[in-house]
Amino acid sequence: MDPIAGTGPIRQAASLLFYGWGYNFYRVENQLRADDLLIRNKVCGILAAARAHLAALEAEYRRVNLPPPTREAPLPDRQKTEQARRLVRSGAAIEQVSTLIQSAPVPTSDFVWLRHRGERGLLEILESIDVRLVDDAVGFHDRVVELDLAAISDSAIETTIDGRLDRLRVIVRERAERLTLMA
Repeated sequence: MDPIAGTGPIRQAASLLFYGWGYNFYRVENQLRADDLLIRNKVCGILAAARAHLAALEAEYRRVNLPPPTREAPLPDRQKTEQARRLVRSGAAIEQVSTLIQSAPVPTSDFVWLRHRGERGLLEILESIDVRLVDDAVGFHDRVVELDLAAISDSAIETTIDGRLDRLRVIVRERAERLTLMA
């Protein structure tokens, strides 16, 4: 929507000053590029919140199940120690996916490429992929936040979390393939 249309003369003059006397500095392609960065940053924030919840559960698990050593029990229970390691690996996997998303490839800003190919179409495709990324990240976050101390004591927790992260990995891979096909 044109911000100048339907406003009073003072507001129109102010809008014209803002837009540089009729030239819009904010092309749709630039807005889509900015949205792409913003969306990926928000997705990483969502994953960081899930990671923080898992780290809090891991600390609680260690506090409850791995007491300080005593003379009677100098070594911690192996199964419980292994479970704590699974939780650490799951947290690291979340961080890896977050890094993968943050460092996902973006379209080049090559002027020759821009002249001969429609950047807007590609950016709109990437935006639709990013929407799926947000949807899956929110779903992942909701599943992780639902976890409690009993749920993370399950030995299959690492496989479960990794399986849910695979969906995000597939979307990031699809995004990279789209950029490769368009280049």
